[in-house]
Amino acid sequence: MTLGLSAPDQIENFMYIVPGVGSSARDLLEQQSLKPYMMPVRKTGFRGNDLAYAAAYCLEYYVNLGRNYKINLSPDFINLSLAGSGKANNSKEVLGFLAEQGTVNAAIVPYDAGELTGAVFSTQKFDVVNYLHVFSNLTRDRQRVFEAKKALMKGNPILVEFATDGKLKGQVSTRHLEKVGNGTATDYLIVVGYNENEEAFELMSTWGTAWGINGYIWIKYDDFGKLATNGYVLIPNETYP
Repeated sequence: MTLGLSAPDQIENFMYIVPGVGSSARDLLEQQSLKPYMMPVRKTGFRGNDLAYAAAYCLEYYVNLGRNYKINLSPDFINLSLAGSGKANNSKEVLGFLAEQGTVNAAIVPYDAGELTGAVFSTQKFDVVNYLHVFSNLTRDRQRVFEAKKALMKGNPILVEFATDGKLKGQVSTRHLEKVGNGTATDYLIVVGYNENEEAFELMSTWGTAWGINGYIWIKYDDFGKLATNGYVLIPNETYP
């Protein structure tokens, strides 16, 4: 199977409906929040990168569903493995790595690790079947909003790439996104909820709890449509939840 499914029928057929969280109902729910099921907000380490951390967050969500314990997955295993093989740090490579190799428990490769040890070769890997490219920079603004809401309705967090003027990371102690425009800076965040009454999505960062309010911020649908350039949803392994 090709990695990174993007055709509308593929997205419809392969998107996972999370038991107890998501719904296949056509009618839009007034609101949806995956925040209670996500691991606590952490901060990308000095040697890490936001994309690998955000991808690990999304995979953790599926791995931990339905379990009475929480597993922390290593984003730095992804980052170090790609760097060691000379591959680029982009969505295609990071998500493709999760599908082909997976990552390990953060107890084996801790956050902000500087190198891989021999233990990684004999430990359990957590991977995905594939991933969905639910919208791109060619998708119309309102369609991006629709595709993100549809994924959330079914219980799936969305890893989103934003093209901004560099002010997104500086949103501190604010509930709503403020004065951020288009630009050449690339940021990666996770969409974890929406509220139809507010016409807004809730975003989760990998920048620690000082960003937004405890690491979360709300963005209006219109701003999301303008700033979000690519959105991805994981297709989890059948063994979890």
